[in-house]
Amino acid sequence: MVVPVAVLLSACGGGAAGQPADPGAEAAEALHEAQPLHVRDATFAAESSEYGTYSELATVRHSEQVRAATELDKPECLDAANQWSGLDGVRDSPASVAAYEWPEGAVTHMLVRLDGATAAEALSTTPPRSCDEYTATHGDGTSSEYSVRDLEDVPRIGDESRAFAVEVESGDDRNRMVSLMYRNGGLVGSTSVLGDGELEDYETMLVEFSEAAVDRQRQMLGQEADR
Repeated sequence: MVVPVAVLLSACGGGAAGQPADPGAEAAEALHEAQPLHVRDATFAAESSEYGTYSELATVRHSEQVRAATELDKPECLDAANQWSGLDGVRDSPASVAAYEWPEGAVTHMLVRLDGATAAEALSTTPPRSCDEYTATHGDGTSSEYSVRDLEDVPRIGDESRAFAVEVESGDDRNRMVSLMYRNGGLVGSTSVLGDGELEDYETMLVEFSEAAVDRQRQMLGQEADR
């Protein structure tokens, strides 16, 4: 689906610690410690967060299972907003996914360490134009209507960034998600805010959280964030 893998964390939970056998655990732990502890009234939920090698995260595995059970009327839009995750070098990279409790909705933040070239390529990977609107049929037979648009007025975060909004209609339920992907040196971050709140409020949280995340990375990782 279009919803970034980080958002799925709120549905499937996660482990607060990396797996001991995971070779990326040590580097991923440093990323996890660089996650914001709180932004405004959004507070870090350790029990719903995890770190480790990207492909080994429970969040990522759950997302792959959901995608495998989903049919789209436009197959090219499968996981359209997260296509960068298929780039060479991403799956074996250290990563951290953090969930936050927020009264107005769900906030998640993913942080992945990549080499500079892959990080830049990740930011340049965009969904096909045909994915502005599409329908997803899920494994249980239900369907959802998606509409996607860029958020042009969101300021740049880090070295470069892009942001978009997704409106999801499933029967009588309507939800929206705003997401921002940014590059901070060799780090790629993705902030998502999901719920049924007002778009303006979600955009404000999206920007404030992402700015706080970059500041926290510079504080905790120093020059490592620029590699």
